[in-house]
Amino acid sequence: MMDQDRMALNIPDFEEPADALDDFVPRPKEGQGDKIAARAIDAVSSFPSREASPDGQLNLKGPRTILERFKAMCKADRRAYYDMLEILMDSYEGKN
Repeated sequence: MMDQDRMALNIPDFEEPADALDDFVPRPKEGQGDKIAARAIDAVSSFPSREASPDGQLNLKGPRTILERFKAMCKADRRAYYDMLEILMDSYEGKN
């Protein structure tokens, strides 16, 4: 009996055309439009560098105690790993 007293919900149809918001573009701040256009032109017209990168990567595998000791030494002296490695190699080779 309670079902007869209830009315069906009227759910509105919110479907809008797919292109309703396609033309929305935030306005650039004054003077910013030229910078954005310049960046877009530079990105398309620039040539990638063909020179090899001077950076490299080295992965070490070894006992955790030794690796943690090296990390702690770098942290205590506030040095990057490559910098501490160079100091240790120079010391080993007798340069300092």
